[in-house]
Amino acid sequence: MPSKPRASKYISLNVLNDLGSRSARRRFIWTFVILALVTALSYWSTSLLDSKNIWADFGRSVSSNLFSAALTVLVVYGAYIYFIREDIERPEIETLRSGDISDEIKGLHEDTAFYFLWARSATYFRAETLERLSDHARKDRKTIDVTILLPDPQIDKLSEAYEGMVSVLGESDGKDKLFKNAVATSAACALAVANNKNLKVKVCLSNFLPSFRVDMSDQGAILTEDDKSLYGLKFSRQSQFFEMFRTMMTCEVELSRVIDLSAYEWQKHRAGDEDIPIEALLSFGFPEDRVRQHREDIFSIIKPEDHRYK
Repeated sequence: MPSKPRASKYISLNVLNDLGSRSARRRFIWTFVILALVTALSYWSTSLLDSKNIWADFGRSVSSNLFSAALTVLVVYGAYIYFIREDIERPEIETLRSGDISDEIKGLHEDTAFYFLWARSATYFRAETLERLSDHARKDRKTIDVTILLPDPQIDKLSEAYEGMVSVLGESDGKDKLFKNAVATSAACALAVANNKNLKVKVCLSNFLPSFRVDMSDQGAILTEDDKSLYGLKFSRQSQFFEMFRTMMTCEVELSRVIDLSAYEWQKHRAGDEDIPIEALLSFGFPEDRVRQHREDIFSIIKPEDHRYK
């Protein structure tokens, strides 16, 4: 009779490693901090009652024990994080909670010479990542090569498929969403490059609509899906899958068409500038009628205020 598969064959059941997650760590610490505060308040309030009151004495006893326990847990876990956790070598492949994905992506721009993004809308990239890369390149005076790979919005089947995907997630905000984001991403990158000589950006339009998102730098690669409630995967720089994704993206870039970001003088503009003329957007080579039709929507999302990991 075949034996039942054990969970340990697929996942690591380690409580301390599990609490190494940033989001789990925050919840864990705040839970015990609140418990300590509540029990301290309870002890103080019961101490105001008659000392001969049996229930008051019982309340003080329980409160003091719970306070001591909560404080002990916080001290022990704090010592573990400070002296042990940070010295543990991170695995080549790491599971990321949904609450940790944003924090991990924020760390990808540090000490890197390149950044790859393979996505569909690049909303989060325009909202935060691009600015961090630009600031990092300017501050360290080092060149960072950025490559962005997006689906070609002029392929009708890709646009239709994308609208179907986002509608399932309840994020539909009108037609031509893929087109609007492609133009907005091109504009955001053109603005960043024009105002930072240390930032080199290439925007490519692919014939492929990915069902995932890949962020990659010298710090590793992060694979995520559109549903923000789902887990992600992080591959270390030493992982064989890191090179697999890098090779796959490089090959796809070679088969894609590149947007010319230098066809217009963007130096005199900045994100959110209402004075950006329509000619600036038309310089990317997208159909003029569609660009004019969605002009206001495009300008409003060049630097989006809202994104999936907010």
